[in-house]
Amino acid sequence: MEPHRLLTLFLAEGRDLLDRVDAELLLLERTPDARGAIDAVFRAVHSLKGMSATVALADTASALHCGESLLECARAEGQLPAAHVAALLCLVDGVRHALDAAERGDASPAVLQSAARAIEALGPAAPGMRGASRAHERSARVVARATAVAGAHWRVDIRIADDAAIPSARSSVVLRKLRALAPLLDVVPDDEARCDDAWDGRLTVWLGDDGIATTMDADLLTQAVRSAGEIAECHVTREVTGALNMRATGAMQTIRIPTQRLDELLDIAGELVLVRDRLQRHVRPTADDATSQALDDASKLVAQLRDAILRSRMVPLAQVFDRFPRHVRDIADALGKEIDLVLEGRELEVDRSLLDELSDPLLHLLRNAIDHGLEHPAERRAAGKSERGRLVVRAMREGAMVAVTIADDGRGVDRAKVAAEARAQGVSEAQSLADDDRGLLQLLARPGLSTAATVTALSGRGVGVDAVLTRVKALGGRVELATATGTGTVITIRLPLSIAMLRALLVRVADETYAVPLAHVYSTHVADVVPAAGSSSVQVAGERLRLIRLRPHLGLTAGDDVSGHLVVLDCAGERVALHVDACLSQQEIVVKPLQRVRGSASKFSGGTILPDGVPSLILDINTLS
Repeated sequence: MEPHRLLTLFLAEGRDLLDRVDAELLLLERTPDARGAIDAVFRAVHSLKGMSATVALADTASALHCGESLLECARAEGQLPAAHVAALLCLVDGVRHALDAAERGDASPAVLQSAARAIEALGPAAPGMRGASRAHERSARVVARATAVAGAHWRVDIRIADDAAIPSARSSVVLRKLRALAPLLDVVPDDEARCDDAWDGRLTVWLGDDGIATTMDADLLTQAVRSAGEIAECHVTREVTGALNMRATGAMQTIRIPTQRLDELLDIAGELVLVRDRLQRHVRPTADDATSQALDDASKLVAQLRDAILRSRMVPLAQVFDRFPRHVRDIADALGKEIDLVLEGRELEVDRSLLDELSDPLLHLLRNAIDHGLEHPAERRAAGKSERGRLVVRAMREGAMVAVTIADDGRGVDRAKVAAEARAQGVSEAQSLADDDRGLLQLLARPGLSTAATVTALSGRGVGVDAVLTRVKALGGRVELATATGTGTVITIRLPLSIAMLRALLVRVADETYAVPLAHVYSTHVADVVPAAGSSSVQVAGERLRLIRLRPHLGLTAGDDVSGHLVVLDCAGERVALHVDACLSQQEIVVKPLQRVRGSASKFSGGTILPDGVPSLILDINTLS
């Protein structure tokens, strides 16, 4: 396999393993003697070490070997002390930085070496750390030699028992057993080093493919090694290249596809939908029965293809949610707070492109909730609350939308303080806005507004809520706030399940056709008479609604405003009546992003091509509020 493709595969799988290690370490922080978690972390770190060696990341493999030794002691002792958990969490961070650096083509970061040294400093409390420095030196040599050997399929890590009479002789028996099963490509340390009295009994063997590799598995190799006798440990790892072969033969039922390819497929599917609609429009009126049947069949196949591609882009929110426990733990620890995090709706699936965009806004809100909302244990105790704050992240499906809620049981937003900060920025109506949840959110989202007393790494720069609203609005969603003093705060983000394709209501204004996302449309009504210019509300189905005229909103001449249609919209939690010249039809559209021009009006969230080939702009409903 080409080196860059091998590295790409390793980076993806390595990050998945690091996420699993994070989750297990957080469990061990609460339950140090959770043997299953210790074993899971050990296996993941061991796999990461082998994979790092395969792609020539020597420093990463060396640091992971250090962590593996620490975990080996934990397995022997049956628990992982808190100090060791903290050191391993730092190692996980260091490896993440190292993977990012490898992706950019940079050298490994200093934080990786710092994490390894911190683990080495725990050596006196970890008997298995003896000889770690020598192991590190060997690890670097292992990397250089292992990556130079083509065709390695298996890596076998062995430790001869401490009470073995002649460890070097025992290693020779092990090698003879393995050589009988597959070509032996490399052994570290070499024969001379294994005869040295300072040898710690560890050796690593790389095996190739003898043409019948499908008949060999990890259990067979392990059995062969242990049959040599006096073996303390044996770990067999399928090399990354081997993992690819397993995928090819069907042993694994998943493959990794770059998101760019899925985007290309979706673009093609979208174009097919447009061509289908054009055929239906121009051919259907004069088609005979056979042609109509062929059109129907083609239409169904195009719809099935589009749906299959959309489903292939759907991924569970767990891919973002599962990062939160580590973030919450680190922030709470830094601030001296105690927090219980509850995650609900992890299994809900959303479009991959939406998931990528959702991570940062949610992290912003989590930081705000921990820093500004949840109190310190003493303050909570004085208020009659549990010392441990509660933070709930919940995802729910709402029709074609997904609602993600972050709720805390903290002190709530200090409306008076927010109003005072806003007045200092020149907002004259600050107090009246702060009294209402919608207005309070507008104030919190003002650039530069912050209620933090000092600037820290977490807050104080007045960019958190502003950044969240900007990102969410760009995705065609909205943010809602509800807060009560002394009780807590709830922030809800509502977004479409997919930002690539959506159903829209096509409306006409003047000579142009615009698309209104159907997820925001509550109802439509014929408007025989619309109130004269200057009126700010209208009666619709017995309900008084705020009136918005689309012509002036778009900078067009107001016209007579005596007829047309009213589109009742759910806009940021408020129903409004949008006056348009006419409602045309519902249409499934492919969303095309718009290149933002500095100084231009941000009244549209994207564009699309209609079945007749005419382009149409998609209204950004958030700009109507």
